Amino acid sequence: MCSTSVFSLETMWVKNVQLKGLFFYNGSTQTVYPEEGVIISVKGKANKQVKLEIKTSGDVYLTSGVRIAELKPKSSVITLNKYGEGEFSIGFQLLGKMNVSGKYKKPIKYKVDYVDYVD
Repeated sequence: MCSTSVFSLETMWVKNVQLKGLFFYNGSTQTVYPEEGVIISVKGKANKQVKLEIKTSGDVYLTSGVRIAELKPKSSVITLNKYGEGEFSIGFQLLGKMNVSGKYKKPIKYKVDYVDYVD
């Protein structure tokens, strides 16, 4: 007989990076480090490990001429604290591109879930 308990895991808030005074030209690059990037705050079962998966398909543009690349969390697995709270920090590269056409902004999807261990 197997017993499974399910604890809800929810995203409490998302803090987007503040990008001020950016000037991009074809071939320019700017790194946004995780500490300065996007923060995703989650809440769930205390002391449990949680993983973050970021899903992107094709090129993702911040705006016409600025592409987002190398979207990476500082750590893809965190351990929630004794209150069941934790944060993922995400950094990325911004690349200046010329002659961009098509849909510029695409949603960046992510999924947070508990890490399952099989004994």
